[in-house]
Amino acid sequence: MNLSTATKRDKFIGIAFFGLTIYFLVRSFILSWSIDIWYDELFSMEFSSCSVKELVAYTARDVHPPLYYMIVRFVTLLFKGLGLTNYGGGGIVPVETVAKIVSIIPFILLIIYAITNIRKNFGWLTAGLFSFAVVTMPGLPEYTTEIRMYSWAIFFVTATLLHGFNLVRSMARGIAPAKEDGKVGNTGRLWDVVNGAAMFFYAVCASYTHYYAAIAIGAIYFMIFVWMLKAFVMSMKARRKTSKEDSKTDDASSAKRSVFNFRPFAVVVITANLVIAAYIPWASALLSQVNAVSNNYWIQPVGFHTLGSCAKYMFSGYFVNPKIAAASAVILVVLIAIIFMTVVLELIKVKKGPAAYSYVAFWVLPMLVFVGLLASVIIRPVFVNRYMVPAFGAFWLAVSIAIGNIFASISFKGVKEKITAITAILLAIVMLVVGIVDFRAFIGNEKYRIVNMVKTAEFFDGLDEDTVIISNFEHVQALLSYYLNENGIAGAYKGDTPAPYSIYLYKAEAEPLIKENVPGLYSIEDSADIYNYLEAGKKVLFLGSFNSREVLLEEWRNDYGITYENKGSYLMERYWFDVFELAIQ
Repeated sequence: MNLSTATKRDKFIGIAFFGLTIYFLVRSFILSWSIDIWYDELFSMEFSSCSVKELVAYTARDVHPPLYYMIVRFVTLLFKGLGLTNYGGGGIVPVETVAKIVSIIPFILLIIYAITNIRKNFGWLTAGLFSFAVVTMPGLPEYTTEIRMYSWAIFFVTATLLHGFNLVRSMARGIAPAKEDGKVGNTGRLWDVVNGAAMFFYAVCASYTHYYAAIAIGAIYFMIFVWMLKAFVMSMKARRKTSKEDSKTDDASSAKRSVFNFRPFAVVVITANLVIAAYIPWASALLSQVNAVSNNYWIQPVGFHTLGSCAKYMFSGYFVNPKIAAASAVILVVLIAIIFMTVVLELIKVKKGPAAYSYVAFWVLPMLVFVGLLASVIIRPVFVNRYMVPAFGAFWLAVSIAIGNIFASISFKGVKEKITAITAILLAIVMLVVGIVDFRAFIGNEKYRIVNMVKTAEFFDGLDEDTVIISNFEHVQALLSYYLNENGIAGAYKGDTPAPYSIYLYKAEAEPLIKENVPGLYSIEDSADIYNYLEAGKKVLFLGSFNSREVLLEEWRNDYGITYENKGSYLMERYWFDVFELAIQ
């Protein structure tokens, strides 16, 4: 197969992957027209509805930096200014939909980078496969609509890496001799301020979006610094070795010799320090959060099982049959391991080219996981699978570059070439199948939630403000109040009077940040209080979660003869609850 044919083939495959990616993002946009949110998304909705000053103060007490919430607030205010949405209901576009659209934007930006930067430097196949992978691979589809910061973290981290790669190219491009560029002086001696500024900007944004994105940024700077430093040392050795020869050559021959342009190396060092300096204003908040986490946090201890859990999260497709899902994960891991080995072998042999970029991009994720596990051992558990997500863009970029490089010069002549070619083809096919299956499953799950949320909203709409509502799960309690008092399903709470609906949590309290932001949250400490409400003629509903609801109902019946009637089951995003109407004999 000649080069022209291979290029046309890769372009066709790449465009096909782009087409699938765009189709899936359109489906995500359609799915975003729903009001269902879960507990973590409630934080996003509440914080983004505050002023910037309040937002920063709240996030300083939470476990994430503030930039994402500012982005959601900006876009929401933009829609509000155009008369398209409004807090508390109203407008053409639900405020939850606006917030979900905010999560789609980073994937659109990644496609733009893929079709420009990545295509230009690595080809159509790499660009298309990357855009497809970063949207559809396991663990990623849900972030196209989830009202959290992870899609923005992926974008900022990946963009930082791509501009870092551009700086490496600027260094490797060398210093053009004056006689070659036709001007006085070495105009090739460039600082490449544009890519340096972009790398700095995205690195700061990533660090202010998610702490694990900040770790990924540290990994990127470290890998690129080592890469450039190695090139610098090798260049200096080569120049010393040829110094005697250079001293004997005339000016004309010296003018023809190009050397590395190390100013981009200086740019990387300078911007790394500027990123650290830019984070100083948030340092006190970070230290306060670390102290709070070291005292109390919900994440479970880590161990060797964590690595297996990470692999399952990253590679296990959403197949109905768990055996097929496990098999798909194993196949992906094995094929990627073989591909990475070919990258290492090529890098040892050639020491530059696409293999070098793939190698650097690959290590961002393992370094993030290592730091997360180390921090979990030193401080306390602070790592869960989804904290890997900020580095997923870098990882799938590494895989896509490797596959694209193999396809560009694919050969079946020798045994090694056959193994490499077949592995790359199989990996691309498996990624295609897993990606399609995973995103189709995501679509099915979202449609199921939307249909059930319509039923739940109808139930909310029929509730009376005088009804006493009791829950035994803090997530359900908070979301109930959001929908009843703030969302507008049953009337929007304006904030200048007591919340119309009171939601009681049995023998527990809502966490402070939620209680400060969500109105109408109270606690009920004893079944005697429930009896008193019933005796006073109040309508009392118990929205019970988990199997413990049966235990509580039995306890109330034994204590005060409280009876119940099951009025049905309802789904609120991912939270099932049964509605029991209570009464006394």
